[in-house]
Amino acid sequence: MINNSFRKTLVGYLHPFGWLSTYYNMSTSPHSESISPRVRIMRPSKQKFNISFKEFARHCERLKQDKISDIKKQIQLIPAANLNEIQDFVNSNKIEGKINNIVKDFQFLPAEYQQILISKNIIAPTPIQKAIIPLILEGRDVIAIAETGSGKTLAYALPGIIHCQAQPKVHGPRILVLAPTRELAQQIQTQYELFTRTCCVYGGVFKNLQYSEILGIKESRNKINLPSVIIGTPGRLLDFMKDGLTLKSITQVVLDEADRMLDMGFEEQIKQILQAVREDRQTLFFSATWPNEVQRLANSLCIQDPILLQLGEQGLSVNKNIQQEVIIIYENKFEQFVELTERLKGQKLLIFCQKKIDTQKLEYRLSLHGLKARYLHGDLKQAERDFIMDDFKTGAINCLITTNLASRGLDVSDVDVVINYDFPDNIEDYIHRIGRTGRAGKRGLAISLLEPAYINNRLKNDLVQVLQQSDQVIPQELFNLRL
Repeated sequence: MINNSFRKTLVGYLHPFGWLSTYYNMSTSPHSESISPRVRIMRPSKQKFNISFKEFARHCERLKQDKISDIKKQIQLIPAANLNEIQDFVNSNKIEGKINNIVKDFQFLPAEYQQILISKNIIAPTPIQKAIIPLILEGRDVIAIAETGSGKTLAYALPGIIHCQAQPKVHGPRILVLAPTRELAQQIQTQYELFTRTCCVYGGVFKNLQYSEILGIKESRNKINLPSVIIGTPGRLLDFMKDGLTLKSITQVVLDEADRMLDMGFEEQIKQILQAVREDRQTLFFSATWPNEVQRLANSLCIQDPILLQLGEQGLSVNKNIQQEVIIIYENKFEQFVELTERLKGQKLLIFCQKKIDTQKLEYRLSLHGLKARYLHGDLKQAERDFIMDDFKTGAINCLITTNLASRGLDVSDVDVVINYDFPDNIEDYIHRIGRTGRAGKRGLAISLLEPAYINNRLKNDLVQVLQQSDQVIPQELFNLRL
């Protein structure tokens, strides 16, 4: 009979990374992943260094000792395009705003960066990248209103990397990116991480596990590589600032999905954060919609007069690579849904429900019909959410059932079909949900099950408007609805 303490020691050494854990003082505590209401699988968490608050505090003191250096904003790398090319581009992409140049290719990047893009099958810039990269490298503050799936992350990340390299070397990061959710923050990190060192901070995990990223310790305590980009959600970033983290080294600030951050009540936190950043920074502001609240916030945060760019139709717009179907449902909703999944068999499906409990119920009911699906919502632990997303990305599962949690920030390039099992409460959520397919120039399909009892006239009219702007076929039955 082996006693418990000896058993724990034995397991620690027999674990594939057990000796590393002893040597580097890593955390290898397991997290459980829910497979079904009755089955749970134990998996190890991602291993990180346990950094003490004292180590973090010493780093913050070093940051405070750095002198504030000048900012180099204007970087001449983009060859000038002729006026006819620019005008044709503006007209064909329905762009509103002042554009003096466009980027035709990625030749302005260092050769190693071009090879990275090619390895990711990114050959040519998207319209938003063509329009915005020159403006950022000119040093302008930019407000961009663009549809989801348009390639906006690389539109600010690529010139941001060039911006970092042009600045004097300091201990702290040069770029700050704020995002509304941890999922979007992680997606943004994957884009920057292709080219430079980053750190990503968000709630749901212990802060001491994120200290190592801020301190630039990932491979070894003897190999410190400080991040040049810090990406985070407003609440968690403020927590680190209260612990002593200074942002005076930041020279470029990006606010991604600002409309969503306003919806989530982050306005005051955003203002507090930006008050700690130097006023001569460059500010880049991205939003999918342009209501009055977003306009007010954007104008208050940009220091210089910003360039406002609207890509696509004014107001509510959807990627035209997405085919949209609307099915009016009066009864037998689940039965019709099962028939739909049979028709889509073999494709990667992303299914949206309104309530967390409904994602779990739908997973169980689909499992009875032989469909391998998983549910994802905000009550799951971060490690569980990461494992589920990894399974969905790698194809271990081809059906993910979720809430609005995944309507923004879900970076899965090969989602074939988005299904609104429950139609959302507002048209903005609809736009973001279906924007999870048809990404990076690919074609996508979005199917919505619409129950007349749960939709009002305003939402019906907004849906018709979006379908019209996207050149979609509008069912006569939708026009005829009396709500």
